[in-house]
Amino acid sequence: MSQLKMHRPDGQMERNEYLSRAREFCARGIELPQTKILDEEKDKIKSAIKQRNSLRQYIKDNLSNEALANSFGVKIRTIEKVIANL
Repeated sequence: MSQLKMHRPDGQMERNEYLSRAREFCARGIELPQTKILDEEKDKIKSAIKQRNSLRQYIKDNLSNEALANSFGVKIRTIEKVIANL
């Protein structure tokens, strides 16, 4: 088996080496031209989602029809009737 010459005298890579190492040289992640969201933006989105989930839990626990019915000592249907008459 013959030894392949990997580099030319001008310092360029031979085609065989480039093809075997092509994954090292391809753009990835934010280097791609079609990248829309940067890493910092991902962190902001995750933070907003956590905040949204926290607000949903607060609404469920304190402002839902069931929570209002419990706080006023009435049935849920009574709260629904009040809402229907708004």
